Amino acid sequence: MPLRFSFLEPHFSGSHKAVAEGLKAHSRHDIDLLTLPGGNWKWRMRASALHYAGVLRDAKDADGLIVCNMVDLARLKGLVGTCPPTLVYMHESQLTYPPPKGSTVQADLVMQEIYTVLAADRVAFNSAHHRELFINSLSPFLSRFPDAVPRGLEEIVAEKSVVIYPGCSLPAEAPDMEEKRTDPPLIIWNHRWSYDKNFPAMRQVLETMAGKGIPFEVALLGESAGGKAEEPFHEALKTLGDRVVHFGYCKTAEEYRAWLKRGSIVVSSAVQENFGISVVEAMAYGCLPLLPKRLAYPEVLPREFHSAHLYTSRKDCTAKLCELLDRCTHNDQRSAARDLARHMASHDWGQQVTSYDSVLESMAFPRLHQA
Repeated sequence: MPLRFSFLEPHFSGSHKAVAEGLKAHSRHDIDLLTLPGGNWKWRMRASALHYAGVLRDAKDADGLIVCNMVDLARLKGLVGTCPPTLVYMHESQLTYPPPKGSTVQADLVMQEIYTVLAADRVAFNSAHHRELFINSLSPFLSRFPDAVPRGLEEIVAEKSVVIYPGCSLPAEAPDMEEKRTDPPLIIWNHRWSYDKNFPAMRQVLETMAGKGIPFEVALLGESAGGKAEEPFHEALKTLGDRVVHFGYCKTAEEYRAWLKRGSIVVSSAVQENFGISVVEAMAYGCLPLLPKRLAYPEVLPREFHSAHLYTSRKDCTAKLCELLDRCTHNDQRSAARDLARHMASHDWGQQVTSYDSVLESMAFPRLHQA
């Protein structure tokens, strides 16, 4: 018999929306989505508990709750009194997010997130990289306390936490390599236009290759965060000119997938990435990756592809991108792209949903047996 869970998602956009909708669509249990629109994320972190306290008065018959890391779970539990078992899904964390130059970590939001993790029955991180980084960052942050420094939080978080990769909506069929645009090769940038994705670093690499006359085109996909984060993309539009064959967020999923089907290479220069749904999607459609050797990328990319597809410096990135552009039409590279696409199939919702359901059931069943 299916169980019933309420999924509290106060930032219903991007990967947050994709995970919530994907779990609802694929879980063997009944998932009720209780959402707020994306945006105003600091207000969501500070105030969404007050909103959900009112909503949950009508949802106490749920067998469990799922909340994203933006919900102040400790405060929510205090407001509602009786709360069913709760799983927190950690898309990102203020504790581990690298602040832009000239800014500082907002301690109140970090503390709120720590309280949320401690108040949860179970915690799921979206990669082993994220889980390890969060746990290892606790003591350095808590050492800032003037006194009464909490001890043993690392062990508490480690014991209650697991790793569950976000499910992805991937094609069932193998990529058609004949659809690839290879004359010249098409490079895909399909990340959010924000500081942490570090597009200026990749722009310099692309401009260097363009200056050398190396043939390529680039599709600049991804959702814009607005403000100064857009400036490097507009600069690239000027310096790369006609090489930029698409500029901006795709209006439909079909349009986005069409670009992935045509792309030969997907690139990243992120300074913060806890999983990398966009890269997994591109590889599933037959794009060869070029990624920094850091963050969650070495975890997501199979080890046999590390040497050719992970870079350690801008110089290394430029050299490996030139090699990929030169060889992307060769049979060995097409075979590598197909192999990678097969590896990525494990991240499809059809494969991943069992991990979610197992954790939810193990969390809810003790409560049911006590009833």
